[in-house]
Amino acid sequence: MLRPPAPHRTPTPGLFLGLIITLAAVVAYSGYITRQISGLRELQNNLVDRNRKDSLQLLRIQNDLNSLALAMRDMLDNDEPYPLTAWSAQFHRVRTDLDDALRREQQVAPVNRTPDQEQYLENSVVQFWDAVDRTFALAHDSNQTEARTQIRISLRARQEALSTAVSRLLVQNNESEEQAALHGDFDCHSLYQPLPDSLESATVRTTCRAFRTAQRTCAEAHFDPGIHFASHLTRIAR
Repeated sequence: MLRPPAPHRTPTPGLFLGLIITLAAVVAYSGYITRQISGLRELQNNLVDRNRKDSLQLLRIQNDLNSLALAMRDMLDNDEPYPLTAWSAQFHRVRTDLDDALRREQQVAPVNRTPDQEQYLENSVVQFWDAVDRTFALAHDSNQTEARTQIRISLRARQEALSTAVSRLLVQNNESEEQAALHGDFDCHSLYQPLPDSLESATVRTTCRAFRTAQRTCAEAHFDPGIHFASHLTRIAR
């Protein structure tokens, strides 16, 4: 007696199940990649924002150093009938603002800054104010000539060294931001950058880029940077 032939099995259910598993794996992998990219983009944006906030504080420090340079120039001119001790209040006011700017700058310093750079800046500031205290001590002892000599030889050189160090940090921040802009489209402001001037020096371009960065940061940051623009404009006008 012949057996009836076995019913033919269709492969459709197995193929359908394999398709579902494949689609689920693709969706899961796509979600994972999307989260990773979002996390990297957020990290990049945070680093750039931190970099801009640091540039803002560095510009504030640079402005204080320029105010000190103008004060020392006035102290050496001898055009005013005042003793050198008359500038002690101005130095104290700038010192308070500079210390606050340095404290804020350390809080938002870029992660790529080396400890040696931070230590050099901190030591240079301490040495500068030590020299300022010695100079005013000489002025209090009525040794005006020796005090002016210290300003001409010691204080101005230390102030120039500090300004150079801060300028280098600003250049480093600008270079870091430019490198980040090449690796990701995170900044819509990059579409509206002005064209470079062939007659403009590299120092002027660097300062202008840092100032534009600080302008954007000042508009976007949600904390008080401690900069009083009215007083700064008054200093520049003088």
